[in-house]
Amino acid sequence: MKIIFVGTLPPIIGLSPYCLHLSNALSKKIDLEFISFKRFANKSLSFKRETKISEEYYNDILKRIKIRKLLTWNSPLSGFKVGLQLKGDILHVQWWISQLILVYLPIVLIAKMKNIKIVFSIHNILPHEKNKKNVFLDKVANRFIFPFVDAFIVHNKRNKRQFVEIYGINERKVFIVTHGVLDLVKKTDIPMEVARRHLHLPSRKKIVLFFGYIRPYKGVDVLIKAFVSVKKQVKNAFLLISGQILNDTWDKYKKLIKENNLKEDDIRVDLGFVPEEEVGYYFSAADVVVLPYKHLDTHGGVGALALSFKKPVLVTDVGGLPEFIKDTRVLVKPSDVRDLSEKLTKVLKDEQLCLKLQSDSERLSREITWDRIADETIKIYHSLMGEGRDNGLTSNSFKLNFSKRE
Repeated sequence: MKIIFVGTLPPIIGLSPYCLHLSNALSKKIDLEFISFKRFANKSLSFKRETKISEEYYNDILKRIKIRKLLTWNSPLSGFKVGLQLKGDILHVQWWISQLILVYLPIVLIAKMKNIKIVFSIHNILPHEKNKKNVFLDKVANRFIFPFVDAFIVHNKRNKRQFVEIYGINERKVFIVTHGVLDLVKKTDIPMEVARRHLHLPSRKKIVLFFGYIRPYKGVDVLIKAFVSVKKQVKNAFLLISGQILNDTWDKYKKLIKENNLKEDDIRVDLGFVPEEEVGYYFSAADVVVLPYKHLDTHGGVGALALSFKKPVLVTDVGGLPEFIKDTRVLVKPSDVRDLSEKLTKVLKDEQLCLKLQSDSERLSREITWDRIADETIKIYHSLMGEGRDNGLTSNSFKLNFSKRE
């Protein structure tokens, strides 16, 4: 069985960390060819960032894979050329933004004509920025291309329910395979005190980390408001916000910080891209990582990254974020400042709870491996090829089983 995998690869573009890990794991088990982009000029699609890490680093990881950089994000002709060259059993497309229909539709139509089975991994059920124009264009594009797809992969139960309801997809065609732990950087054990010294952070503070793109749905405003209450209870609490502004402006957050009289001793903001070799220092320096997201269909790659550093994680009850925890004491109501402040205060003050959450993250990091995710994905491939049907495979059987939450 040969798989044609279509997505993005480093240098960092869109879903490249996810594609990097999954294709690497799949390539150890099946024949896989990766079709990637040679040009990705639209900033809203690419999230392209400067990095000091050379492509040789990633190529070392991807040495098992045949990679062909053939696609240009706005060129239907590049998609048509790829379609004509397709030779395989299954086309697996990574789908996260509707503008890519210009490139992907020609590939999908030609694959259909060649009787190649088509799998779409749906990373965003709806656009993250939910203005009327984005939602309308997204739904139109999706309704146009989805009828040609044989199977869909989403990351959690809520994604599946929402996806089926919005697009009327037969739920037997929708499979759940969770997001893996992002291990993009070459990690070494960095002691907390070393990480803090490296980043010039206070050594005796309880550091709360927000990491990743700063976008309206990420809830940074909620976190800042909640942190004001946390500071009243935990005098040595310190908020560290690190990430790039995307489809947002820092002015409103800056205003919140000023209005609540948060000083340099309370908060630090590092705006901009964090090179891969620096990521480990931020997570190693933190006492707890917070994902205060508001969005209903997010899964949160940062949560998976936090697990790989075995950090306590607080998440909001949206999308697949609850799958990053085992203890409901760190599950927060979305956009609820009071609930977030109370639960964050509890974690920072309760040393035994903090130790338990560290243990939970370590256990989850072992459960959510890319090897297991690759196995679940391959089961879907086999089911499309007519194999495994006698084993009672269903669209719910591909979700990794997590331990019961406490």
